Amino acid sequence: MAAVLCSTQTFSVSPQTQHLEPASTTVSPKLRELFRKADCASTQPLQDRYQAADVLHQCLENTVTMTDLLWRLLSEIQSELSALNLQIERVEQRTTELENLGFSPTTKLRGVSSFILGGNLFSGSDADLLSSIRSSYGALQSGYDQKLTLRTSFTGKDLLNIRLRGGNLDTSADSFGGGGPSKLSELEVAFQQSRSPDLIGVNRAWYQFPLGKNWTITLGSRVNQTVMLGMRPSLYPEDTVLDLFTQAGASGAYSSNLGAGGGVIWEQGSFSASANYIAGRGNEGSGGSGLIGEESGSSSTLQLGYARQNWGVVAAVVAIENGFGIIDYASPFTLRSFEQPGITTSTALSGYWQPSEAGWLPSVSLGWGWNSTRYRKEVDRQGLVAISQSWTVAIQWSDLFNTGTAMGAAVGQPIFATALVSGTSPDDAGYVMEWWTMLPVTDAITVTPAVFFLSRPLGADTPEDQRLSQFGALVKTTLRF
Repeated sequence: MAAVLCSTQTFSVSPQTQHLEPASTTVSPKLRELFRKADCASTQPLQDRYQAADVLHQCLENTVTMTDLLWRLLSEIQSELSALNLQIERVEQRTTELENLGFSPTTKLRGVSSFILGGNLFSGSDADLLSSIRSSYGALQSGYDQKLTLRTSFTGKDLLNIRLRGGNLDTSADSFGGGGPSKLSELEVAFQQSRSPDLIGVNRAWYQFPLGKNWTITLGSRVNQTVMLGMRPSLYPEDTVLDLFTQAGASGAYSSNLGAGGGVIWEQGSFSASANYIAGRGNEGSGGSGLIGEESGSSSTLQLGYARQNWGVVAAVVAIENGFGIIDYASPFTLRSFEQPGITTSTALSGYWQPSEAGWLPSVSLGWGWNSTRYRKEVDRQGLVAISQSWTVAIQWSDLFNTGTAMGAAVGQPIFATALVSGTSPDDAGYVMEWWTMLPVTDAITVTPAVFFLSRPLGADTPEDQRLSQFGALVKTTLRF
């Protein structure tokens, strides 16, 4: 690891800068989030604050302006920077150059290329069903996902984010793309533009800026919920295997709705509060759609969070318009109910803990979601889902045997019906599990072998007195530039 020295005299911190956490060798969730917001990323998990100091040093070497977020990072890990004293002259010289330049707009391009090789095995007792599923989804396959992110700042404190994306994992007919036999096997990297492979399109377009000391505003025509949350509800990585496990056990509250909208984040010490609104059909001008119409495909989110050095708790409540595929992952039976016009209110409670030092103890993330669905008067409600639930438990080791290797596993139940409008309780539940190991090849390349298991992907649609399960295995190779 390269060494860096920054004494308290070397950097003069902005008057608005505040320390996020007390000094510790642990990289807290808030510090990780600050690195992400500052676009100061590492291909390997941050194992301790000294490695974080080295990553910050590399960011300073590559940037052309000192943003407010970089000043906050300098303030937060100043003691670790001061302890690593082999390159003081380079850092001082670079900081002086940046200050002399003043601020000028700059655009950065970051790319992430992911390549998938894998397949699915199915087992069950219904011979005809099993034969049909195997013929449709049982082949060995390969696929890719390409993200190109352009980031520009005009004042040093704001951020314009444009992401281009393309891929060839079909969401309508590919199991890894969520095309069948259920959506539950959709990978986190699964993407295809407009149902056509190998096309690049604008996947994100949003602008974020501070308002005063504690407030952040986000506006966009292609914006998602994640960037408008004050606190990420889980320590489990976002770039692992199944997309289901990126939603903190509550696929209702933490959905992948994408469209026109905006949000506000308030942060004060360990507390955060955020509210946001997204209209999936906000770009359409037809009657009923648009930003606030009855057919706008909207989701409205309120989140409250409290984070300490090693742990945090988060609560959220979200109102979702049914009929627009906003809730991604549930049993097929429940998803059909969500397609009926109405409103689903989703509540989520999440928490996480991580050890003070990377070692044998993993970080633990827990999440639970509860959903209540009300339908419009014209809908025949009989037999539709009234109450549904979900949960996840996920663990991760960020540095195995001091090699930079990360490993994780998760288990949970995707959204399943627990009560129908008629008052009955369907047999709809099933379990999902995954395991992965991320192996660093170079600073820019990782290889991740992984397996997952779905005990009952069809849920209540499984033929009576029959069984069907799905096992997937794959290798994901990721290149960052």
